[in-house]
Amino acid sequence: MSYSSKRLFKIWAYSVSHSFLLLRSTAEDIIEGNYECEENFNIDVEFNGVGYLDLPVILENIAIREIKKNVPDKFIMFKPSLGFKVFEIVTNDNIFYVVAGNYQVGKNNWLNENRIYDPMLEYDEILASS
Repeated sequence: MSYSSKRLFKIWAYSVSHSFLLLRSTAEDIIEGNYECEENFNIDVEFNGVGYLDLPVILENIAIREIKKNVPDKFIMFKPSLGFKVFEIVTNDNIFYVVAGNYQVGKNNWLNENRIYDPMLEYDEILASS
């Protein structure tokens, strides 16, 4: 499933040992950025089984989708038979990539908590997943 958002996301955490990447759009960023959003919550984008990432620290106005056709040659070694999927993250001006086993997008009201340090946390709502 694809996911898109006009919110601002930051690389919130990355764990090499767990191959886990977390992007977060905080409720605070919504308030400070004067986004047209009445709901005050965080959105987390989690990538599990990360084999490759090519992202800036801050992303805004994102669209995430898995690409299966016309995959760039540099990802040839990340075979689907090994559990890898290639995700394209499109922003206003650029295209970035994450190669991982899957991703999920969840809504929450956590302050400093995240699922890297506490995998038992559950999202209020799952907005997208692969």
